Amino acid sequence: MCGIFGVFGFGHDETRLRRMASALVHRGPDDEGFFEHDRVGIGFRRLSIIDVAGGHQPIFNETQDVLIVANGEIYNHEELARHLKTKGHVFSTRSDAESILHLYEEKGIACVNELRGMFAFAIYDLRLKKLILVRDRMGIKPLYYWAQGEKFAFASEIKALLELEEISREPNFPLMDQFLTLRYVPGPETLFREIQKLPAGHYLTWQNNSFELERYWAPPFDAQPKRPDVYYQEHFASLFEESVRKRLMSDVPLGAFLSGGIDSSAIVAAMSKNMNRPVKTFSAGFEWAGDELGAAREVAQLLGTEHEEVICQSQDFSLLPKIVWHLDEPIGDAIVVPMYLLSRLAQKSVKVVLTGEGADEMLAGYLPHKVMFWMRQYVKIVPQAIQNLCVAPFIRALPSKILTRAFPYPGELGKRGKLKLLDYLSLAQKEQARDEYFFLISLFDERDKADLYTDQMHGLVSSGGVRGNVKREIKGATYLDQILSLQYESWLPDDILMKQDKMTMANSIEGRVPFLDHLLVEFLHTVPPHLKLNGLVDKAILRDYLRKAGVPRAAKRRKVPFYIPIDQYFEKGPLKELVETCLSEKSVKKRGYFKWEKVRALRSAMSQSDFLIGKQVLALLVLELWHRIFIDRESGWV
Repeated sequence: MCGIFGVFGFGHDETRLRRMASALVHRGPDDEGFFEHDRVGIGFRRLSIIDVAGGHQPIFNETQDVLIVANGEIYNHEELARHLKTKGHVFSTRSDAESILHLYEEKGIACVNELRGMFAFAIYDLRLKKLILVRDRMGIKPLYYWAQGEKFAFASEIKALLELEEISREPNFPLMDQFLTLRYVPGPETLFREIQKLPAGHYLTWQNNSFELERYWAPPFDAQPKRPDVYYQEHFASLFEESVRKRLMSDVPLGAFLSGGIDSSAIVAAMSKNMNRPVKTFSAGFEWAGDELGAAREVAQLLGTEHEEVICQSQDFSLLPKIVWHLDEPIGDAIVVPMYLLSRLAQKSVKVVLTGEGADEMLAGYLPHKVMFWMRQYVKIVPQAIQNLCVAPFIRALPSKILTRAFPYPGELGKRGKLKLLDYLSLAQKEQARDEYFFLISLFDERDKADLYTDQMHGLVSSGGVRGNVKREIKGATYLDQILSLQYESWLPDDILMKQDKMTMANSIEGRVPFLDHLLVEFLHTVPPHLKLNGLVDKAILRDYLRKAGVPRAAKRRKVPFYIPIDQYFEKGPLKELVETCLSEKSVKKRGYFKWEKVRALRSAMSQSDFLIGKQVLALLVLELWHRIFIDRESGWV
């Protein structure tokens, strides 16, 4: 796990690469390496995991005319290396990065099809003066780039690119509008107007002062002949355990994040079967009675792990500015704070952790999956006239407190949530899965923005087009798979995996995600819907695995949102102080984006436990912090 970066077409400046390297020290505190030649500069910061003594990068081929810098892990690198040695390749290290390099010599860019793992790497061919950047299939590892005329630059994090004076810090206002909708910044653009994200499953070629972007992998959704349930259950168990087993590859101590839910419990159960020592596990809890610490302790005791916990408290939100700096772009989700604390705790005893990201996306574990699936049945069965004349008026007349009882979330549905539900009932009649999905995960909708934005902001967000996410038409897939496919556009790479990468790397540890092994992902797309969402039971095939793995109580555990009582934290301590500073009347009017009266109203409503309002205030707060840290470059925040 490392940080990589490079520049092309810039004048000679020996401090340039070192400034970029300094911005990425947290990604690689153990070592650094540089290559400079003929207006080309490539650099590397290393977190030593494999071949601790000998894995220095950049790594060259035998003839010293092709080099690689790589971030991530290739879990099948030993098999690849054995095969490549039979072809006459000479290895100078045991590093997995060197296997990529020699495989590239054999197969060119087609080498990516044989890699099993998470990666973002750069190969530079000195003979052809050609750079190739590659990002893994799922987008587990980040990679950013900038191009202008004859100049090109790339890096694992945006902050390294911002060390280059040539790169503008101008905000991307249309993407700011999308951030307020989604709570994260969807790729391939970023919140910096000139900087782009390399999309998941893509590679980029830079040669002769121009670049080309190509997709090399997409999740398959082809219809498959159906088999008995037992076939899928057995095959899932085999692939899942293999995925976990491969992610135990390490020359340094490793452990796992254990929430007590079924995803992390399954990972720890599989780890326990394949390790000859107790698994080190780490959990985070909160200042409220509904967290899952008790469930995590139960699983830890059952599986005999060495278990540690951290409690996220209101004072920990003093870390929010530092976390925003590590994220590069704002993410309006309070979960980043406990993720940071959990990574900091784990770093004291391990360098690698296995985490459960991806299970909800692959196995229909989120509330929106269930809502969309059952709403489609409702729309088909109930005539539209009855929906409009009876159901909608009935819901409109019900007090929000009564609706909250049917709302499977610790917060209150509230008046704003009730409006959202009514809007969704109307939208669902159109049977447009993509529109429904993004509406359900949205934070500020068009009604909110009309009241929130100043005239200046309305002009800024419409000042330029958005290139849009990497979309793909899905034919022949079940409705549930159509829903799940939407998460590949941006949710997984730009939110879920971005948080996981940035928060673990902020503390110099490597996070590995067994549920996103591409062979397992491809198999899960062949699994019938009822083995994912069976009635109101989510992740049915994973629950079957847990029962057979000897963790039956975890298999029965219902999905519990990773809820943070943020409405309580707004009332005291650092979070209250940050809101009073960053969302004060003076600050809001000076920025000029939002109407002070609307921001004041949101602040006043924070104490009502409305599940949307607290999230909206937090999103506005982290956006302002991002401005102050990255755009205004105010000192004292980090």
